[in-house]
Amino acid sequence: MNPTSKTTSSNKRKADDAAPSSGSNVGEQESRPPGIKAMKAKRNKGKDKVGPALASDNMWEKKEKDMMMREKLQKMSVYNTLLAKNDTLDEDEKVLKKKLMSELF
Repeated sequence: MNPTSKTTSSNKRKADDAAPSSGSNVGEQESRPPGIKAMKAKRNKGKDKVGPALASDNMWEKKEKDMMMREKLQKMSVYNTLLAKNDTLDEDEKVLKKKLMSELF
C-alpha cells in the first residue's frame, strides 16, 4: 500500500512549532567569516574580465615570440657547431657562418 500525502503526516516541523535555532537570530549580528561566494564576489569586484578574443590574441603573441626565440637558439647552435669544427670549413660552411654572424651579432 502506497501512502499518500493526505494520509501521512509530514516529518518536518512547521514554522509555528519550531524552536528558534542558533542560525535564526534576527536581531543579532554574528561575527563569522564570509562565505565562499561573498569572498569571490569581493575579490573579483572591479576587475575587468578578459574576453576570449583578447586571451587568444595574447596567446598568439606569446607563441610568435616563443617561436622567434627558438629560431634564434637554433641559429646560435649551428653557429657554435661551425666555430667548434677543427677541420677547415667548406665554402658553403664559410658562407653560412658569415650569414649567421651577421644575423645574430
